[in-house]
This record gives sequence, structure tokens and C-alpha cells, in this order.
Amino acid sequence: MQPYQYVRQLLYCCATLLFISSCQSKSNQSGNKENTAPKKLSKAEALIHETVSAVGGANALKELKDVEFQYTYTSFDGFADVSTERYLFDGEYSRGEYTTHKNAVMTTVDGVVTQGYDGNTSWVTVGNAFFEDETANKMSAFLRKTNLYWFCMNFKLLDPGVEHSYEGTRRANDIDYELVRISFEEGIGTSEDEFLLYLNPHTKLIDQFLFTVKALGIESPLMMRVKYEEVSGVKLTTYREYAPANWQGELTSDEGWTTQVSSNIQFNNGFTPDDFRSLK
Repeated sequence: MQPYQYVRQLLYCCATLLFISSCQSKSNQSGNKENTAPKKLSKAEALIHETVSAVGGANALKELKDVEFQYTYTSFDGFADVSTERYLFDGEYSRGEYTTHKNAVMTTVDGVVTQGYDGNTSWVTVGNAFFEDETANKMSAFLRKTNLYWFCMNFKLLDPGVEHSYEGTRRANDIDYELVRISFEEGIGTSEDEFLLYLNPHTKLIDQFLFTVKALGIESPLMMRVKYEEVSGVKLTTYREYAPANWQGELTSDEGWTTQVSSNIQFNNGFTPDDFRSLK
């Protein structure tokens, strides 16, 4: 089976949600005036610090409390899921209400599908009834965590758990990009995926990146390209598109791009954990 046949489920099943490395320093608390020198950042770490600062800072989303937006996920052949997404950043609560689900979410079921993650467990309803299905609940667990992660990714680049390595420069789109490879420390995530970030030297933002989904047997990378919009003082990737590629950044399919679009973004809505719990 060719890797591209997995494309509709790609971003839902890429559940390696801890994309990143810590850069903590230790201070000498002994009462004398000698201080332990802070850790010297590698070139890759320094570039990632610049990127996180450029989007608003590592804590920017938590300061905005929560978010609601419309999310449209359209496959390369035109089938779409349309949901209203709600996230509470402290605790990473997640809820999605699908009024259209023709792409990857319960495509054979009629009615509004709602998925939720309450901080501990995931759940699914169709209409007003709970949907007791193991496959549907597993998919809900993937989607709720993964959708939230893609929204928050650039703000989590300094989280513990992932190592960064500098890979030189590469010219694309008339820009000489700085390349940083992301790889996971042992015990982090659920697969051995790799990411190759293209950092724009002018804006400090990630314009595109290559990544694998080995959990689905996809060893060859996909290219993700993004566009930003500033909302409430933070820069968000409100448009994303991906297609099969190679590690040189060349596309390997002419079937088109799968797209993800976030719109009508509203922060600080006053959501609480109760808004993400099932009523079962």
C-alpha cells in the first residue's frame, strides 16, 4: 500500500505531541556571589528560541486562557471535515463539534458528531446520544490531542522531550532557510518520527517543514507549508497544507495538497473544565 493512501488520517494519527526540548539553566542558591553559568545554547536551540519569541512566546497561549474557532480539513480529492474546535490550554482540554464529516471523521454516520477530551478520557456523541464504539473513541483520543497540538505547536518548541540539531541552510522559494532537525528522546512520544524545520532568517518563523508518520508505516516525509495570521497578539498557522515529498524538499506526488484552515478565532471565552466533560 502506498504511503499517500494514509493521507486523510495523517495529522490525526501523528500523536507525537511533545515536539521539543528543554533549555533550563541552574542557578547557584548557596548565598555566596558565585553563580552557575547558564547553559550555552547550541545553534539549533538558539534558532528555536528566536522562533518561539517571534510567535509570541512560550506562555502566550496560556495567558489567553482558551480558544474557539472553525476548522476545515479538506483532503487532496475534495472531501472535508468541518468542526467548531474549543481548547482550554491549561490542562489541554479539547472539544470538536463536526457539522460536516466526509473526510476522516465517521464518514458513514449521519448527524452532528461531537468529540471531547476532559483531561483524562475521550468521548464521542452523535446527535445527543453517546456513541459506544471502540474505534470511534480511539480516533477521538487521537484527534482531540493532535488537533490541539497543531494549533499550539510553535508555542511548544521549548517543551521538554525533543532534541534539536542544526542541519545547515537550504534555498527554497528564493529564501536561504536555516534547517533544524527535531528528534525525540527515548521514551517521548509514540513513534520515532523526525521533523526538518525550515526557519525563515528574516521573520524567524517556520515557513514549512518535512516530517514522517512511522506509526502508519510512512517512512518517507511529507511537506507541510503554512501561512500565518496575527490574532490577539500571537502569530498562528491559520492555513496549513501538506503533500508527499522527499528529504530534499521535493514533492513526490502530483495529486494535490491536503489543507487545514482555521478561521473565526476567538480567545478567552471563559471555558472551564466542565465544558469538556461528557454528560454521561
